[in-house]
Amino acid sequence: MTPKIGPQVAWQIVDGEAIVVDLASGNTIGLNPSATFLWSQIDGRHDDKELITALMTEFEVSPAEAEQDTRAFLDEMKGRTLIVDAQEPR
Repeated sequence: MTPKIGPQVAWQIVDGEAIVVDLASGNTIGLNPSATFLWSQIDGRHDDKELITALMTEFEVSPAEAEQDTRAFLDEMKGRTLIVDAQEPR
């Protein structure tokens, strides 16, 4: 998966943590520091493997922990329709 932020999403980093707003539903979510880091890397160019490596490097966690955390984060964000796969046809 190569995630990109959905078109109906606005976000801002406040005090080191991302606040993400789904403009379609009005729902807001606050992200912890590691999720904020991942969110800031989502640009439609970095795939999930690159995000795992970036998280592992930034937070000095094991490859297994970085993979588990990254996949859980991406699954949750996709489930909330806050991200989409940049490689999937529209």
